[in-house]
Amino acid sequence: MLVIMLVTAVAAVCADQLTKYFIYGHDSEFIKGFIRFASAENRGVAWGFLNGTDGALIFITVFTALAIALLIFAAIRYRKNLHPAAAIPLACVIGGAIGNLIDRVFFGYVRDFICTEFISFPVFNVADCFVTVGGIALAAVLLFTKPGKELVKAVFPEEKKKQE
Repeated sequence: MLVIMLVTAVAAVCADQLTKYFIYGHDSEFIKGFIRFASAENRGVAWGFLNGTDGALIFITVFTALAIALLIFAAIRYRKNLHPAAAIPLACVIGGAIGNLIDRVFFGYVRDFICTEFISFPVFNVADCFVTVGGIALAAVLLFTKPGKELVKAVFPEEKKKQE
């Protein structure tokens, strides 16, 4: 299972970094009236929250690195309980988070470039898609499937009642 997770996470990082390399800075219409590429520097967290806040970059970078480490630790620790239905979305979240962490470390901001024209929505990137879709899929698996519920029970076992 860990191999599948590793391949998925690496694929997410590669997809994110390659699209940023080839598209970021080359603003253009992608699908007229639907999506365009418009380069933006996100120096905050999701949707630019905390953008321009002193010390935010260091806090966000450290927090992201710790969160990634915790997710990887949990995946290794509970690998016997990880069903592919939960492992793949978890790997997507990890890969997307690593993709954006790479930007923060090397550029001091996250490179966003996908801009929706059909609705008003913040500019985002491929890593954001992996984190969002992976997070939603992981939540659905944990809440609504038997393997997901078993994983939750393994991670958070009920305390045994003390018998007198």
